[in-house]
Amino acid sequence: MSLARGIMAMAVGGLAFAALAQSGVAPPRQTPDAAPATPATSPRPQVDESALRYFASQGDTRRVDAEIARLRALYPDWTPPSNLSQLVGGGGQVNDPEVDRLWNLYTESRISEARAAIAARQAADPQWKPPPDLITALDVADARRRLANASDNGQWRTVLSIATETPSLLTCANVDSLWRVAEAFAKSNQANRTQDVYTYVLSTCTNPAERLGTLQKALALLPEPQVTDLLKFERTGGNQSDDFSTVRDELARRRVERASTDGKLTASAEDLALVERLAENESEPGNALLLGYYSYHHKNTEKALEWFKTALDRNGGPKAAEGYALSLRDLNRFADAEAFAYEWRDKAPENMKVYLDVATALLSQDPPPRLESKVIARVIPPIAKERFVNGAQALGWYSYNTGQFRSAREWFDEALNWKADDEPSAYGVALSSQRLNDRSRFNAITAQWRARSQRIADLADGITRDRTVPAGSQPVATQPIAAQPAPQPAVTVPAAPSTSESSRQVEEARIAAYDRMVVRQESSLQSKRGPARSGGGRRNCTVTRDPSTLSADAALGLGWCLMELNRPMEAVAAFDQAIRRGSAKTREEAAYGKSLAYLRKDLTSEAAVAAAEAPQTATRRAELGATILAQRAVAAYRDGRWVEVILALGERARIVPEQNDLMLLRGWSYFKLGRYEDAEKIFRAVHRTGYSNDANVGLNAIMEATRPIRQY
Repeated sequence: MSLARGIMAMAVGGLAFAALAQSGVAPPRQTPDAAPATPATSPRPQVDESALRYFASQGDTRRVDAEIARLRALYPDWTPPSNLSQLVGGGGQVNDPEVDRLWNLYTESRISEARAAIAARQAADPQWKPPPDLITALDVADARRRLANASDNGQWRTVLSIATETPSLLTCANVDSLWRVAEAFAKSNQANRTQDVYTYVLSTCTNPAERLGTLQKALALLPEPQVTDLLKFERTGGNQSDDFSTVRDELARRRVERASTDGKLTASAEDLALVERLAENESEPGNALLLGYYSYHHKNTEKALEWFKTALDRNGGPKAAEGYALSLRDLNRFADAEAFAYEWRDKAPENMKVYLDVATALLSQDPPPRLESKVIARVIPPIAKERFVNGAQALGWYSYNTGQFRSAREWFDEALNWKADDEPSAYGVALSSQRLNDRSRFNAITAQWRARSQRIADLADGITRDRTVPAGSQPVATQPIAAQPAPQPAVTVPAAPSTSESSRQVEEARIAAYDRMVVRQESSLQSKRGPARSGGGRRNCTVTRDPSTLSADAALGLGWCLMELNRPMEAVAAFDQAIRRGSAKTREEAAYGKSLAYLRKDLTSEAAVAAAEAPQTATRRAELGATILAQRAVAAYRDGRWVEVILALGERARIVPEQNDLMLLRGWSYFKLGRYEDAEKIFRAVHRTGYSNDANVGLNAIMEATRPIRQY
């Protein structure tokens, strides 16, 4: 039979289900063993009560009820015995033990054995015929099994074909088969036929659990309007009333869910109240999470934060953490958002993205906040690992707006390395070079970009004309993600603190010499690292690798390799992996390397934190501490923070003996502060060690600065 003919043959099913139910005619499908209804004009057949007798003898009341319903549907004039005990060995009928055994095999789903026993008895007694109801029951059982198997394997046409060939399956005693047929219609893009099947079940079948299950099946397969139509069949009152409240709850939840991701959609107050009630009366995080995102996307951030907190308390996982961090950010609680999101950054890619966003927002505040060194230390590795351009820019602007122009330029350069066509980063390099009085770099970056960026061209032209930054060119701390820096009133580029071009050049040369000294110290420390481990060759790190996939030794080798290629921020991520997974010795080497990487980027506070991540030898602790303090002193001198130079060098002198070049740095800092007597003591002490030329420069500067005072 073709599928089209089969579907037409389902006149008692499909589209006819609802019509049969509404007409009040008992459908000839009331039990799994039903046979086609006998027309009213046919002679009254003899009722086969063998199945009924067997089920009664077994005390199987469920099957007895189903069989009575089936026989009533087949034989409207038939009346069941008022006393079922009459069926057990009574009623003038003789029980056949062999037939009882066959029915027992059927009830135990041993269909093949039942058929074999029938065949054996017929072979032994050709005159014997099995009860028709038994044959029908076995046929239906086979069809039910084949239909379920086809359904489980997604063979939807086969499901419909079996249902068409076995209409006796489509009864209230086979609701599972009806559900499978409905699903086959749905998977065949016949949603209306699916609704017809469910309508038949709800208008005909009486089992409360199966009726509720039918609505739940409909939720998974039908659009909301069709499910709503099916709710009209809910029975209220009586001994078998329905409770479809869970279905209504799910529909409301779905409406809120749709609106939770789209701020343009609004859920009704009734739906929101219902979902809130569900969330308050459960221990699962789902509805709290749903309400959190609904509130977040509808700008009720305070409420969103409360719901996300509830979801987190119920083990809502990374998605709840994502929403909680976003809410903190939108409430301008940037420090709280960064600290919280950091703990969740590695749980899912979305959590890492949120962490990078909130860290960028933290760094981009106006005015720039005072951040602890540990905050900067933990922000940098994820930004470097993910090569997050906006984060590198944020570090650049944060450094710029806190007077750390060299660090600012390093971060803008890093952003350009990750995204070569990033104009805001190029602009940052130009501004930082300008503030550092680095004419060579400033001219190079403006020449490279002036044809592509009007503001960079204007900046170059402004410097050429009057050394004044044009209005609207200098950034402030607040940087929208992936946006150019906001404008600020025009400022004058500060000149070097000298009275002549020659003395200015001397000062620049002095700073350059101190920078070279710091580089030598850092290189000296790196040369003292432990023996190279496997995976540390230069050839192994010229291509970007994810250190989180490496062993501890391989990650350590990658870190040193990246240091040799002058890629210190990528090296930090490799050293972190070695610290997490390595032995005590490996952790010591990795913490040492991480500290050197930060020193390479002038991040002295972060270097100090890194050095403490694993125990170091006393010698290394002293060397690292001295180098960190020396680098702090040079950075402070470069930026004109003379008092900080003196403090840093004083602290360093308590760790290691003071060297001449750093004594000179201290002397010049005293000189800049106008403390000429202190400066003179330092320069004379250096002179006594043999550094006469450098010391004499300082002594002559003091004489020049104090001559008018002495003459007076």
